Amino acid sequence: MEYLVGNKKIFLDYLNNLGKKDRIGVISHADLDGVASAILINEILKQKKLEVKGLEFINYRKGIFEKSTEIFSRKRINKIFLCDVGIDPGEEFEELRKQFDVFYIDHHPSEIKGNNIIKAKTADCATFLIYETAKNDFDLSKLEWLVCTAMVSDFSFKDSYNFNFLKEHYPEIKLESIMDSEPGEMSKKISSALIYFKGKEKKVFDLVLKGKLKQIGKYQERVDEEINTLVEKFKKEAEFYPEKNLYLYQTHPKFSVTSALTTILSMQEPEKTFVFISDIDGEPDFYKVSSRHQAGKEDMNLLMKKGIEGMENATAGGHVPAAAARFLKKDLKKFKENLFGK
Repeated sequence: MEYLVGNKKIFLDYLNNLGKKDRIGVISHADLDGVASAILINEILKQKKLEVKGLEFINYRKGIFEKSTEIFSRKRINKIFLCDVGIDPGEEFEELRKQFDVFYIDHHPSEIKGNNIIKAKTADCATFLIYETAKNDFDLSKLEWLVCTAMVSDFSFKDSYNFNFLKEHYPEIKLESIMDSEPGEMSKKISSALIYFKGKEKKVFDLVLKGKLKQIGKYQERVDEEINTLVEKFKKEAEFYPEKNLYLYQTHPKFSVTSALTTILSMQEPEKTFVFISDIDGEPDFYKVSSRHQAGKEDMNLLMKKGIEGMENATAGGHVPAAAARFLKKDLKKFKENLFGK
């Protein structure tokens, strides 16, 4: 494991300085990698006879930590593990660190540096980073299946070292059919459950933590039905811009499936860019954007940041092959102009 920021020692030092009087919270991204990261942190703390007193799953937005800060302050949390949340240096992160003692674990492209931070390259999902950092000091063998599942979900297998790790645990796994492998199928089940329970990700956390994997599977059929319907609608309604080799599609799905849609479609046409715009439940004034370019030849992180240039109350970020954005509906025209350089 290559650390871009920090090392194993600072992680273990932080853990070893935790005591019974500390009230520990976890803030993690509301996707499979984020949930799996929280489960690994929970297990590590459990083995140290410590308990998580607060758990929040978040998505990207302006004021990303406001709700968690309010809840954790009421619970008198003083220590926080922040996992799998790609953020740039700025006021929001520094404000969080002023109020709490934060240990930050991530793999998104960012210029953030400082104390109590470990970061790995973008190909290493946060779950794998935690596992590799802690595996020699804690028994995480019972969660290796979940590490592999998160790695498949986050496309970490594109790195040869990571693929070899998957191969050690699943010898029959193949790159060309990885989504049909055991961890691939499980990643689809858990991701579908997270889509179904959007905003209630703790429900999925609890089900995985208790090993109720069959119960998780029953939500996949409902989400898949929505995805299949939208794939057909995409084929009829999407706009294609040949000069950018880009599909632009605006939709209003029942479930929050746009990220899954871009993944499915981009695997069929990896050389093309997919940009999907949709509403946000509970935020009627905003659109969210999911983008993906499977071949990795176009930088989606930069594309989304370009898309929101000059906008207020807009956010964007992610990785080279996949990124997201959020902006006010009134700025839709400007987003498209930024995107196409008009």
